[in-house]
Amino acid sequence: MGNEFAGIVEACGAGVSRFAPGQRVFARTGKERMGAFAEYACEAEQNLAAIPDGLSFEQAAAIPLAGLTALQALRDELHLGPGSRVFIPGGAGGVGTFAIRIAKWLGAHVATTASPRGRALVEQLGADEVIDYESEAFEDRLSGYDGAFDLIGSDTLSRCFDVVRPGGMVVSVAGLPEPQTASKDLDRGAVLRAMFWLASWRLRAQARRNGVTYRFLFMHPSGTELAELGTLAEAGLLTPVIDRVLPFAQIDQALADLEAGHAKGKIVVSLQAAG
Repeated sequence: MGNEFAGIVEACGAGVSRFAPGQRVFARTGKERMGAFAEYACEAEQNLAAIPDGLSFEQAAAIPLAGLTALQALRDELHLGPGSRVFIPGGAGGVGTFAIRIAKWLGAHVATTASPRGRALVEQLGADEVIDYESEAFEDRLSGYDGAFDLIGSDTLSRCFDVVRPGGMVVSVAGLPEPQTASKDLDRGAVLRAMFWLASWRLRAQARRNGVTYRFLFMHPSGTELAELGTLAEAGLLTPVIDRVLPFAQIDQALADLEAGHAKGKIVVSLQAAG
């Protein structure tokens, strides 16, 4: 198991030219491999990036999956820029904490939801408007947004369509895959496209009724984009929010805490912390 890691290069294959043993690197593993929850991981060169000198291993390990997901959703799919307005429900979570700051870096106005406990965090990250999801329905306050980046799915995703203006887009990482996911994200053919067409029919129908485009995103590993995120983090523009660091022996507890959904930012598991 495990999709992201930070560590030191132990050895390189014959064709590797960008990295050398002893170099600090981080990566989002290839989708077909995984294997980051281990003392050693084998990874393709194109998925790796050098860890900037100003980042710790713990900070670097917290970036790849959430950071790349947020960057690809907000910049590549929603095409945010100066003056854009985006709604990001669940802004205090692992992906949300990156998404708020990346959206602000791109020049967008950001609205998000948070509990009273998470409000201070999302405001500190730069959210312009914060809705307490325990006491208020966000669709009663928000409308006419250019896009929404759904991190929660279910009823929250369905309600996002009422927040976005006609011609806008809702991107989700927690809903149901749609046909474009099969070809663009997974490089698969007609059979999987047809399955995703059926699975997402109701969501796409709701999107059409609102004049909105629905897109499900499977992020892809990218050493180039990861290096960009590392530069932003070293400059203080994207410092990872780490809820806590646990030793490797407590990885079961880390996963249970993550599944419970109460972490603010990322939970990091460290082999070094075991000593």
